[in-house]
Amino acid sequence: MNSSIKLKSKIENWKILSQFIESFLKKYYCNKNFVYEFLLSCEEIFVNICFYAYKNSEGEISVDIYLIKNYIKIVFFDNGIKFDPTKFENKNINSKIYNRKPGGLGIFLVKKFMNSMKYARKDNKNILVMTKKLGR
Repeated sequence: MNSSIKLKSKIENWKILSQFIESFLKKYYCNKNFVYEFLLSCEEIFVNICFYAYKNSEGEISVDIYLIKNYIKIVFFDNGIKFDPTKFENKNINSKIYNRKPGGLGIFLVKKFMNSMKYARKDNKNILVMTKKLGR
């Protein structure tokens, strides 16, 4: 079972995407914690694409979501600036909050909440694949 959606890279479209994802997850009786972590991770990725991938212009973001065995797999596609979040490291994660430089905490949380995160650049597209194991 899979579903797809295509949206303009506008922050206000997060509401549409979150409803789309949540509707998909409800089909598989995902618990509240699973849904929360999954949506928070997807929001971080979507917002980053909106803010950074297209600089000051508007582009498109395509999202595919699948159930594969006992995992939910979500794939984000965009034609924006190349960025591999799997290689991004926040070196200040253990320092006191007032000593940290802004940025990176969201990607840290995505890596913590999701079971896997893979990135590829193909045909001038960013392709980010994330999976999370269903916990029933």
